[in-house]
Amino acid sequence: MKQLLRTPPLWHPLLLTTIVAGNAPLILHMTRRQLALRYKGSVLGWLWSLVQPLMMLVVYAFVFGIIFKARWGTTPDGGAVSFAAVMFCGMATFNLFSETVNSSAPIILQNANLVKKVVFPLEILPAVQLASAVILSSVWFLLLFIGAAALGIRFHGTMLLLPVLLLPVLLLSLGVAYFVSSASVYVRDMPHLAGVVTQILFFLTPIFYPVELVPEHLRWVLKLNPLSSMVEEVRGVTLFGQWPDWSAFVWNLLIALIICRLGLCWFLKTKKGFADVL
Repeated sequence: MKQLLRTPPLWHPLLLTTIVAGNAPLILHMTRRQLALRYKGSVLGWLWSLVQPLMMLVVYAFVFGIIFKARWGTTPDGGAVSFAAVMFCGMATFNLFSETVNSSAPIILQNANLVKKVVFPLEILPAVQLASAVILSSVWFLLLFIGAAALGIRFHGTMLLLPVLLLPVLLLSLGVAYFVSSASVYVRDMPHLAGVVTQILFFLTPIFYPVELVPEHLRWVLKLNPLSSMVEEVRGVTLFGQWPDWSAFVWNLLIALIICRLGLCWFLKTKKGFADVL
């Protein structure tokens, strides 16, 4: 398979952008193949990408909205926000991260045949997983908007900022994906460890509880998790009509950029030994 672009040096200021832009056709092709194989042979096929989150949304709306009659804060116009919608929004955001990381962990091991191809850019494999996760997560957010409308939640202009606020989540997901996919080649327990860690992060992220419920002396634990602030910002603009805390956004973006850059550099440095190990 022909490589579309030679990998630039590690010191290149636009290292990730150059790799992604130069190999865009290959990434697009592999993403389509990845999605086609995901539900190959199943009866419902692509409908599973819609059925699974839809069932979760319906269950959450029934349990928390009808049985517990739970509400989570109010919008600027005084409207109540359904607990189910708030929780589903947090899960949709976190799912983008967990889907990318967990699917990337074994990606090099699953494509050992490509490691032997000197011209193949292995660094695009985690990017392919991220692209697949973005497409699948878009279904979650689509259902979120439909469910929010059905639950009587008003739409706000701040929703248009959702793609901007998801940028740190995307960069963080890709950076961690580079770390775990590379480490999995040398430590075969890494895919299992990644699953456990993402599950722990799920509970350390304010997805089904507000930050205010956490005792003040323990909130520093949530602050160590960059996903906490990212989920809060996404939820604020999507459901509560709140303008972003731009200082928090810049901080989240900076952290995500650093992790993404370090993850990519680590991957490019360690991939030279993949063939020897596999």
